[in-house]
Amino acid sequence: MVVYFGFVSGVESGYRTYENYKYIEVQGHRTGIEKLKLALQDKDDSLAYSDTRDGAEIVVAPDSEMLFNKIIATENLNASVLHNDISEIILMEKSVRRSKRDFSWTAYYDIDDINGFLKNMSEMYSKWSELIVGGQSYQGRSILGLRINTPGLKDSPKPVVFIESGIHAREWIAPATTTYFINELLTSNDPNITALRDQFDWRIFPSVNPDGYHYSYTVDRFWRKTVSGFGSRCFGADPNRNWKYNWGQHSSSHNPCDYQTYAGSQQFSEIETRTLSSYIESINNLLAYISFHSNAAMLLVPYSDSTEHIDNYDDLIQVGKTSLDYGYEVNKKERYSDPGTAAEILYKASGGSMDWVRYTLATPLVYTYELRGNSFHWPPSRIYEQGDEVTQMILGLATEAQKLGYY
Repeated sequence: MVVYFGFVSGVESGYRTYENYKYIEVQGHRTGIEKLKLALQDKDDSLAYSDTRDGAEIVVAPDSEMLFNKIIATENLNASVLHNDISEIILMEKSVRRSKRDFSWTAYYDIDDINGFLKNMSEMYSKWSELIVGGQSYQGRSILGLRINTPGLKDSPKPVVFIESGIHAREWIAPATTTYFINELLTSNDPNITALRDQFDWRIFPSVNPDGYHYSYTVDRFWRKTVSGFGSRCFGADPNRNWKYNWGQHSSSHNPCDYQTYAGSQQFSEIETRTLSSYIESINNLLAYISFHSNAAMLLVPYSDSTEHIDNYDDLIQVGKTSLDYGYEVNKKERYSDPGTAAEILYKASGGSMDWVRYTLATPLVYTYELRGNSFHWPPSRIYEQGDEVTQMILGLATEAQKLGYY
């Protein structure tokens, strides 16, 4: 555990509670599910949902239940209630306020606490690590990360592994597991982990959408976007639809009031994506780009809007399968789907960070991990579980990539 001074927010005044909102999994034909989502969006302009391979998970307001049930019956869809009152889960996630505490992996923390952890680790392990800035946010926050680079045995620079999490604000387990992985790299005595640490020049960013994460933490748990244009009736854009790769084509909205997938006024309209992309372009010897999301238990490879395979697709699949096997052996709780493109195993999407990195920089190893879980509300008491899995998945990725000669 890392001790430092800070404050943990409880449930602030003005926090949207979602009292009596249900979290429901819907399965069935895609046309019917899209009709359902459109109808609910007309009634609730802040409809929150997550598309899955077989359907969608939808937050349903009490006054929308009658409409929801009607369309479920009309379209012959299947619905299963995951949480009967989502407000109870939201309350469970929030930490108790106190002025001095341990940064641990049994609670979720706001962005200032995450950044405090990064600063503290950079000071405690100053010979190996340094605080780095990957970009800026709309509200003036720095996108902070940690560079971990132990002294090498060779004169040539080490291959770089870039990790980003939290691009979607509400996916709290992604930043949490990323800070866990940072802690493992810097504190573990396991020879496999220390070897993993020493092989690469790590650039790790737990929250690349810091404004959105803070807004999700303090105002609206299901907020996904940035907060650009805050104060307007409709604000924010989906930062994982805003990159300069086939921008605005698939699973992207051009309606600024869309609660989920508004792609922005143009590609790189968001300062977060614009500045982070510049930082990534400045990196030499980039071997791997890893993005963490939740909650589909999938491993995705480029390109997200095409079923055509890139030149090293077979290698990516082989490396990915080994990565998932390593992760599964930790807890043996839930198997991920076999790796593939989002277009094949989830849905087509354009304008994402992973695809831009591969297309623009030809980075050899590019992955998006959709962490497992039943909804976005992974219990804080079990963050360790996913943290250990993520650590082993990255170890498996590196091990198999080395066997195939990528470094």
